[in-house]
Amino acid sequence: MHRRGFIKKGGLACAALTLPGGVPFYDIDPNDVEKDIPLIDTHLHLWDLNHLDYPWLQNPENPLSRNYLLADYKEATAGLPIEKMVFVECARDPGQYLQEVDWVRGIQEKDKRISGMVAYFPLEKGMSGAKEMEVMAERKIVKGIRKAFMPGHQNFLEGIKLLGQFNWSYDLNIRPRDLPAAFKFAKSNPNLVIILDHIANPDIGNNDWETWEKAISPFSSLQNVSCKISGMLTKTDLTVGSIEQMEPYFDTVLEVFGIDRVLFGGDWPVLLRAASYRDWIKVFYTMTQGLTFSEKKKLYYRNAASIYRL
Repeated sequence: MHRRGFIKKGGLACAALTLPGGVPFYDIDPNDVEKDIPLIDTHLHLWDLNHLDYPWLQNPENPLSRNYLLADYKEATAGLPIEKMVFVECARDPGQYLQEVDWVRGIQEKDKRISGMVAYFPLEKGMSGAKEMEVMAERKIVKGIRKAFMPGHQNFLEGIKLLGQFNWSYDLNIRPRDLPAAFKFAKSNPNLVIILDHIANPDIGNNDWETWEKAISPFSSLQNVSCKISGMLTKTDLTVGSIEQMEPYFDTVLEVFGIDRVLFGGDWPVLLRAASYRDWIKVFYTMTQGLTFSEKKKLYYRNAASIYRL
């Protein structure tokens, strides 16, 4: 299950997230240059319920059904070396997709670290959506599109073909059961840059590693597909050791995609369903301690800058 040679079983798997006194391990040595490697957070969400409509946030019992704004993100990430962020669409009312882009542009004026956006677009419009895409492309912040995967929908596939005209990537947010169809889709679109969100959302807490690993392994042959290491804590069983659960998935992603096709993502504030941003950073840094300095730089920020053209 643990196939990457640089992962030290028994050392990393049992690593504590903090040292005695609660000091994060990445803060222990002020002279450690590796702790200052910048991060690019490729998966940031923010929303203002007073500005746009979010159908999935209508339930007042949902802990996420409140405003999450730039100030909240800054508070959650204070002191962390986050150099840039990529905003990812937040499932607002579909008709408000351009309003969301303009709202994010306004936020970007307040924090220039927001270097790009993965926007929503109704790709199922196919060729008839070309003019609307041109309007969106005037907003230079847009680097890619995220829209529910519709592999059997001909107009969707036509819409996908249009992305290349604007040098846009496609964020693919699916479940493990969709991986075989996604593989065929990616193979048939070799010139499309595809980013697989949240390592395809495996049910880590229920240990579905074997099924997921079998389905994701074929992607090793597709150089146009990268994988976002994000959304993992929300899929674990928090009553047991989270690192021990996540290690096999982390190891497999590195083996399948290689160090040049992996990116870091925070998935905040959805992450708050399971833990804080700092909790995720501690877990992520712990899992990457077997990487070389050069490999860390690729995973932490260089790949993101290249793949999202930041």
